[in-house]
Amino acid sequence: MAGRGAVRARRPLVDRVSGELRQAGAVAVVGPTGFGKSAVLDAVCTVWQSSGDPVVRLSSAPADAHLPYVPLVDLFTVCPADVSGELSDVQRSTMDWVLRRVTGPEPDPAILRVTVLSCLQAWGRRARLLLAADDMHWWGPDSLDVFGFAARRSRGSVSLLAALRPDGPLPHDVLGGDAVEIAVPALSPQESAAVVRSFGIPLRTAARIHTATGGNPRLVSDLAAGVARAGTPAVLDAQPLAPYARKALRSWLAGLAAPVHWVLLLAALAADPSPDTVRRAAGPSADVALAEAEAAGLIRLAGAVCFPAPVLRECLLAEASGEAVRQAHLALAAASEGDDRVWHEASALTPAELPARLVPALADAATAARESGDHTRAAEFGLLAGDVRHDLLVAAAWDAEAAGRFDLARTALEQLERRRAVPAVRAQARLAVVDAAGRGAALVEHVAAQALTEALAADEPALASAAHLRLARSLRVNRGSHAEALAHARSAAELAERAGDAATHASALALTARIEQARGSPGHAELLRRALAADTAAGAGRPPGEPRRIGVGFALLDDRLEEAGRLLDAMRPPARPADRLWLLSRAVRIHAHRGEGPLAREEADRLLALARDLGASPGPPWYAAAVAELAGGTLEQALAYADLGLTASQEDGDTLLATHCLHLSGTTRLLVRDVGGALADLLRVRDLVQDLGIADPAEVRHDADLAEALAAAGDLPAALRTVADARRRAEALGRRGVLAALDRAEALCRTAAGEYGPAEELLDRALRTFDRLGYPLQRGRVLLAYASVEQRRRRPARARELQAAADAVFRRAGAPLWEPTGPERTQVRDWPAGLTDAERRIAELVTEGRGNRDIAAALYVSVKTVEAALTRIYRKLGVRSRVQLTALVQKSAHSVRR
Repeated sequence: MAGRGAVRARRPLVDRVSGELRQAGAVAVVGPTGFGKSAVLDAVCTVWQSSGDPVVRLSSAPADAHLPYVPLVDLFTVCPADVSGELSDVQRSTMDWVLRRVTGPEPDPAILRVTVLSCLQAWGRRARLLLAADDMHWWGPDSLDVFGFAARRSRGSVSLLAALRPDGPLPHDVLGGDAVEIAVPALSPQESAAVVRSFGIPLRTAARIHTATGGNPRLVSDLAAGVARAGTPAVLDAQPLAPYARKALRSWLAGLAAPVHWVLLLAALAADPSPDTVRRAAGPSADVALAEAEAAGLIRLAGAVCFPAPVLRECLLAEASGEAVRQAHLALAAASEGDDRVWHEASALTPAELPARLVPALADAATAARESGDHTRAAEFGLLAGDVRHDLLVAAAWDAEAAGRFDLARTALEQLERRRAVPAVRAQARLAVVDAAGRGAALVEHVAAQALTEALAADEPALASAAHLRLARSLRVNRGSHAEALAHARSAAELAERAGDAATHASALALTARIEQARGSPGHAELLRRALAADTAAGAGRPPGEPRRIGVGFALLDDRLEEAGRLLDAMRPPARPADRLWLLSRAVRIHAHRGEGPLAREEADRLLALARDLGASPGPPWYAAAVAELAGGTLEQALAYADLGLTASQEDGDTLLATHCLHLSGTTRLLVRDVGGALADLLRVRDLVQDLGIADPAEVRHDADLAEALAAAGDLPAALRTVADARRRAEALGRRGVLAALDRAEALCRTAAGEYGPAEELLDRALRTFDRLGYPLQRGRVLLAYASVEQRRRRPARARELQAAADAVFRRAGAPLWEPTGPERTQVRDWPAGLTDAERRIAELVTEGRGNRDIAAALYVSVKTVEAALTRIYRKLGVRSRVQLTALVQKSAHSVRR
């Protein structure tokens, strides 16, 4: 495992090993090939040496496995003279023989064992020695015997650390019966993302690398380094990863017999990779070869022959010659039946060699796979016959879309382009590619535009309607171009009606309603009603279409949680992966709103796993995970997930999702009293909402949080203006949840102005509203605000009562308390130049939300001194208010955190 990012990702493991080593004195780090055992040893040794204590590393290599006592050379070479001086003449002669300083017969093994033991004990009396043994699977039996004897008996004199493979020596044999065994796990998705991001690679590619490697640390680092050297691909690029894993594969295959290579190739190509199929194709040697491959960590045997790191399958195919692949397919065809036999027969041939008799068989196999729900397999069958029939390529593109396989959809389109298919056919495949891109569709918006051009050229109104619909979605979500999006949505509805396409017509009406709603235009509810009626007429058995999805969205905007839940339940179980992604993301939101934190986190975990498996945009799952953590995890993890969601959405060009991620980040920072960071985020949200043309305050519910941050930063007039503007829009649209949040924010503003009576009335009203709407966590937040008001009014008993009520709300929901145990100072770094130390301190206190009197009291100066200093600070930094000062100071530090 190479690279600083990989080491950082393993820091918790390194800390655990270091701690156990100091406590127990002997630790075995156990993990498969490539799991970073050597890197863990390196890091632990570095920690040990940082205390000034000596470390001796013992290692070996495949080429040295036949040589006796090679690892002991490392020990005797660095043994201090005063240590060797304590040994007997016979023992020093034995050391000289191991170091090849003298020739002669091999020493008695018993003398060699005692020599090593005496060396370790003598050294251990002088220093706190760490003996770290690496690559022990390459050690010869003689070296293992001597080391095990000395290590077990030197406990207490030296500390022992060993890196072992599961198929290698047992930890207790080499370190003693009470040695601590620590398994090295695969990298988590978040750890893999940290490694890959350290190479400057987009998160969508990071997710693909994690899936391809199974979290194998060496492969993650190798692939990330290789992709970075080749030039970071576009987010949706299906760049082959195999070339960057070949070096690792070759080293892991070294020493394995030819039958193992053959069995691995068969497993990599098999349509049915069951052990029985591989045995029938490989012959009598299969069982031994499979066992060797599993011991080496290359495969895992269960109901099927699985590659823990799928990229190794790609590597095997890339390494194999064309003739070897051909012969493997022929062997598998002979060992298979039905559609699998057809698959292997066709795969053994070039497109020019494909006989006409196989084309109908491939088409039938694709249909059977599609009807069974295996759309990936259906797409693969269609691609095999695509050079003969373009209709099979179009079907393959849509099967790939249904499976969430952007790479296969693009392959189908590329084949159609090479075969010069007619415009209408190419347009159909382009629409499949756009849909397969999911939330990354902004990056293939040009493909939708090409589809529209081709559909119009072919005079196909249904196709043109579908292309208009895709462009409308992209323009709304990614650019906030509501006027353009609305024009495309209306064109889609008109053309679909002309073509008699009821499903697309319903979707276009629903999207029009969604755009009109965000703009704050009247009449969107009636449009949605018409869309839902048209969708029902189009066929109740169809997958959940846009009208029903938008119906769920409208219910959430209207704070009708129960209705949103019922609508969502009516769509289960979705068959298509893209539908499952959407449904899980909405389920997370509903559970979080209801205060069902554990359920929200469970759904978020499923969403993250599904997105990784599909190679889908990671932005929405990371955002959903942040929402779930806020409802049932930790505030720190919510911030981390929101940051990942923001990065991924920006890479995908998804401006709307980026806005939501920033809002969640700002809200969480506000909850942990990072006023400056919250204000920086929420001011950016305000600007993005304006750029997107969003008028409905329920779309991105940032106004109350922004007002609270402004009040905390000391700008009450700006906070009250924010509340008043949002209240006007929310009242016009009847947004009850938004109004209740604004009541909470305004109450805090009134409290800061000493208007306790109005503040209490506002908080009481907010409590009643959130109680009726079924938002327990928002109710808990109001209780926290109420407690702070009572504390300020010097009513400690009432404040404690309200605080306890809030605690109970969050405990029942399984959520983190939305308030820290104590105030945290905002960490401000990279201050603008030109300020004196005193001015920097005053500016820092301003970013913490302190008023002038509080600053004066903290610094033991007069209020006039503070006011005069602020005037100078404003002039030097070119700002006019506390809010502008806070945003300026936080901007550089906040961008560094990003």
